[in-house]
Amino acid sequence: MLEAGPVARVRDFKKDAGYTLSRYFWHGGMRTTTGNLFMPTMQARNVGGGSVWNSAICLRIPEFTLERWEQEHGLTGFTKGGLDRHFEAVEAFMGVRPVEPDCQGPRNELFRQACEKMGWGVLPIERNEAGCLGSGECFTGCPNGAKLSVDRRGLPEVIERGGVVYASVQCDKLIMQGREVRGCEGHVVHPKTGKKSHKVRIEARCTLVAAGTIHTPDILQRSGIRGPGIGNNLRFHPGTMVMGLFDDPVFPWAGATQGYHCLDFLESDGIKLESLWATPSLMAFRFPGFGKNFQKLLGEYTYMASWDAWVSGEDSVGSVKATGLGRPSVRYQIHQNDVDRVAEAMAKLSELFFAVGAKGVLLGVHGLPDLATDARIIDTLRNTRFSVDQFPLASNHAFGATPMGADPSRHGVDPTGAVYGADHVYVCDTGLLPNTPSANPMMPAMGLSHYIAENVLGRYT
Repeated sequence: MLEAGPVARVRDFKKDAGYTLSRYFWHGGMRTTTGNLFMPTMQARNVGGGSVWNSAICLRIPEFTLERWEQEHGLTGFTKGGLDRHFEAVEAFMGVRPVEPDCQGPRNELFRQACEKMGWGVLPIERNEAGCLGSGECFTGCPNGAKLSVDRRGLPEVIERGGVVYASVQCDKLIMQGREVRGCEGHVVHPKTGKKSHKVRIEARCTLVAAGTIHTPDILQRSGIRGPGIGNNLRFHPGTMVMGLFDDPVFPWAGATQGYHCLDFLESDGIKLESLWATPSLMAFRFPGFGKNFQKLLGEYTYMASWDAWVSGEDSVGSVKATGLGRPSVRYQIHQNDVDRVAEAMAKLSELFFAVGAKGVLLGVHGLPDLATDARIIDTLRNTRFSVDQFPLASNHAFGATPMGADPSRHGVDPTGAVYGADHVYVCDTGLLPNTPSANPMMPAMGLSHYIAENVLGRYT
């Protein structure tokens, strides 16, 4: 296994977003899409990938999505429990379980109470962890080593069985013999600066590319694999956040990073609601004002709760193109339908806050009050036609740039994960998901990879 970035051990973690981003994320965490909005999107570059830094949310692909994939993408055999045993195997191996009540903390409990007051379903989030202490530091690395990220659960087993993991070795392109892939070529890179040094060449009977939704199509394109399904179906879950201000202390940093979620509106509206926390420096980016006004809001952190939402991105699409300049071009056009979904998601989050006594909400929407203290702001959000540049949007849920499906003219890989237009090469990352999985993408990608692995083993052993 090759990983472009370094190992990130617990002793290397710092509660510093700038340090984490600059050392362990592509382009220092400053990657954005181009298109009709510069949308921040972060992809990890370290052993274990995004599983080291995400909130460990493990959510299966719902049946209604699998039925749609069958109809629209020819992915038969996944519905009616066809993927269940793959998800079950991954969940058992990764130690997936619901957040424990004593790890929730007041921010998450407020979210649960708000959903219950609104009559909406609310569930504890299931995560791959063992021994979470509710530190709320998922993004800068679990200080307790409780998160069962791939570097802690998966790669050790690979090494125990004779596998070899090369950290800080970047794949530049695949070795091509006609249409056959015979391994890959790349470079050793400096773990901190990314500067290239020694050349690397690894030959293999079968190659699995799992470089992520952005870099997998980039590698394939640079290798001469440029089918219509490679890089032309980039999808995201555009996300936003609302903060609520309360009279009583909330201590938002206490408790699981994300403890509860509401799935009631996934199928009907393409909206998922969640509780959320991140390091204070990142959360403060959403605060309006300058100088003393900004300082005053920082002083009220103790009395705030932060909840977020992401939308399906159903009508928005982008592309990933190799440039030859060391970084791919990432374009994304957000459709008005998804802008409308974001507005509705913010209205729902505001409803939740006012339902449990918030005295105001911080929306961060251009043209609306910095701190909205009147619940009529909910109607404003629902009855106003917003433009995409009025919203603070970001997304780390990237998928779809090498979509799985039965049509080589639309899809990047076939229903077994094999790349169209090449032999002996498979994709095993979130790029497989042809459109929204209606779930946080980590578990969908792992479940599909488990399914693909059976096909690979059956062919090459």
